[in-house]
Amino acid sequence: MNRIIVVLFLFFPFSVHSQSELNTIKKVGENVYISSRIDKTHEINFWFKKCMANDLFTFYRVSMVDASDGITIVNEAYSDNIGPFDILNGGWCGGNHLFSDGKTKTAETFFVKLYADGRILSSDTTLKAHTVKIEVRNNIFNPLSASEKETKVYFTDTLCIEKAIYIVNNNSIQVDLSHVYTNTIPVTIVKYYGMQSMFKDEKQLLTPLGKYKYWTAINKTDRFIKKDFPRFNQYIEKSDSCFQSSYLFNRDLGTHSELPDDDVIFIGNSWSKCYHKLIGNAHRIAGNSDSWSGVYTWLTTPLLNTEFAFAYDGFMDGKQVIFFSNNKKGDFIIPLPEKSKRNKIKIIENKNDIKIKKKNHNINISCNGPGSAIISFEK
Repeated sequence: MNRIIVVLFLFFPFSVHSQSELNTIKKVGENVYISSRIDKTHEINFWFKKCMANDLFTFYRVSMVDASDGITIVNEAYSDNIGPFDILNGGWCGGNHLFSDGKTKTAETFFVKLYADGRILSSDTTLKAHTVKIEVRNNIFNPLSASEKETKVYFTDTLCIEKAIYIVNNNSIQVDLSHVYTNTIPVTIVKYYGMQSMFKDEKQLLTPLGKYKYWTAINKTDRFIKKDFPRFNQYIEKSDSCFQSSYLFNRDLGTHSELPDDDVIFIGNSWSKCYHKLIGNAHRIAGNSDSWSGVYTWLTTPLLNTEFAFAYDGFMDGKQVIFFSNNKKGDFIIPLPEKSKRNKIKIIENKNDIKIKKKNHNINISCNGPGSAIISFEK
């Protein structure tokens, strides 16, 4: 069944991409498919559905389609992209994690709404839209409340209501996620990863403002702690066919305020995954809340890829942006995307006081040391 759906999805038509391009959305039952042209030869396909051990609604598969080479799966949620929690004396819950008995679900999706340019889509349809928004709510159960009746485990307490908003624009999925805690049994969250990556067949890793400032073979990467790299908020993975970036906004849990200085802030090459860690040994009771936001971006051709700098375009908060990072002092030139050459630029993040100027059809960047920046386009 899954194989048939993927093959059908290959026949979505290509179109010339622009900043205002319409993406193709197809809703079939609980399955949502979104496709968009990301460069001259590639289309990206997103498949949202209930998946993982807990049957939670999220992006299940991300694929690249080449007009001549066919389809390549680049991200597949056979484990977590989002979450989960590790509760002291209770174990894991949420995401792909069952209870310690290996069979009882620790979370459930109870609400899904799909919007295309603000319009709610409730019935099966195929249409085009600029922006796709998917709102999901999950119950995550408190493992400390597990009881057993007639050999069946059930939970008497809900840890939190998890609200995830997925905003899809072209090659990016922005995740705005929040938790409202309702647990009557207090818990200690030993660890919460939040933003993870199920990128397939990764070969190299880059962590701007982190330990791996140069492209590093994935099997030579590990983890690093907050006090050594307190400004870290992004990692980029490379396979033979494409790149995936996992960028964490510097707000709420993304500030890493709930991580001790000596705690791990990033984990690489673990169970074929990479992780942002957001919580370490924090207490939660009913009435508490937290949130984070991040952007997953996939690309085949960076705007700039040298030994000392990397840049690519994606979407953030509904705006087309360029993500730039460099690992040493220097001057760099980024060619503007064709669709943005006539637009003004605006700096929305600048770490290390990077000087940025638009000149002709390029962006000139001068850096006094390692840093990163995000540049948006204004009409």
